[in-house]
Amino acid sequence: MTAGPDSATEPADAVVTDFDSHDPAFARDPFSALDRLRGACPVSWSGAWDGFWVLAGYREVAGVTRDRRFRTAHPRPDGQLQGVSIPPIGQTGRMIPLELDTPESLPYRRLLAGFYTPSRVAARIPEFRRLAAEYVDEFVRAGRGDIVQVLTERLPSVLTLRDIGLPEDRWAEVNAVLETALSSAPHDPEGARDAAQELCLMIVEALEECRDGGGSGLIPQLLGSTVGGEPVPDEAIVSMMYVLLLGIHPVSSLTATSLWHLAGQPALRRRLVADPGLIPGAADEFLRWVSPIQSTVRTAVEDVRLGGRELRAGERAFLSWAGANRDESVFPDAGRLDLDRDATAHLSFGGGPHYCVGAGTVRAMFSAMLEAVLTRMPGYELEQGAEVTWFPDVSFFYGVTSLPVVAGPGTAEPAAEGEPCSS
Repeated sequence: MTAGPDSATEPADAVVTDFDSHDPAFARDPFSALDRLRGACPVSWSGAWDGFWVLAGYREVAGVTRDRRFRTAHPRPDGQLQGVSIPPIGQTGRMIPLELDTPESLPYRRLLAGFYTPSRVAARIPEFRRLAAEYVDEFVRAGRGDIVQVLTERLPSVLTLRDIGLPEDRWAEVNAVLETALSSAPHDPEGARDAAQELCLMIVEALEECRDGGGSGLIPQLLGSTVGGEPVPDEAIVSMMYVLLLGIHPVSSLTATSLWHLAGQPALRRRLVADPGLIPGAADEFLRWVSPIQSTVRTAVEDVRLGGRELRAGERAFLSWAGANRDESVFPDAGRLDLDRDATAHLSFGGGPHYCVGAGTVRAMFSAMLEAVLTRMPGYELEQGAEVTWFPDVSFFYGVTSLPVVAGPGTAEPAAEGEPCSS
């Protein structure tokens, strides 16, 4: 790996690495690189992007998520806001509630959490299964194609747009703009901001429609809610909806990467085909093994001793969820996907006061999609000669972005078009 621009002078006692999460070489094999980092020192220093600490051990990463001496957003000397990415992108200003710290973040998290309660998620599971079955049947009728486009990206996109109140038939358009926003950062921050602004304008249009008495989903609820006795500001609503859109790709890459892995693990696949009821209970192990969101960033607001190193106020800490999830001291034989492992301590949903409010929905969408594939086309195969593509920069998301497959032997007869699915 090569260091990024603006390398900084390292602290005196630091173990120095050339780590740069934006390096394409890191994207090709992040787990091996993180294993080496953790083995050398769980808290090391990189000179890339003005310098930052890299945390690759479970104890250190989990500890920072609960340590109030670290913030999700902090003013930089150059006037920028250092948020949860390196370098700071600032695509939509401060992302709410992701880049607010307690207690300021709590009212906004409660508003979102109220929409994603366990009982509400459970009530929606039949909806998720019907949609997954519909999309898989569509794939079966075609016989082959990119399962990402037909299922794993489409389902969370449609459901998220339903949640927000955006027209669900715009899911492909929304995804294209979202991918531009993410792929442009960090090397084209202006392009990233333009794409993010386009998404925000879509949300503003929906907000205005709801204000005029139309619309559905979360936006009308938020328009009728208060924070600190005052109506929720429009900019906060837009920011919260933007953060929800950022959750589409991790669900897709989690599912697509799991399907890719199962294609090469016949015994593991046979077990799930024989008993798909194992999937919901094993969702956390898939999440641990894939780590679809690989990292986040915190900034120390006072001097902190961590992992035998001295972190000074204002220095940034790169928290590697992926490194923590493959820490052998917590998850023995961590590189193996083990359906019998208790993986509930994984950090794929973060930790502490920023634990993902949509965790239950992510598990349910993933389970519905995997079940639909394994029950309706259990013999699916990777299409020979076709390219499987992955995220080229894993600073935001990790995993498969295109997975060409054929339905394969044992495929169930799909429901006729227009007929309701039995699931």
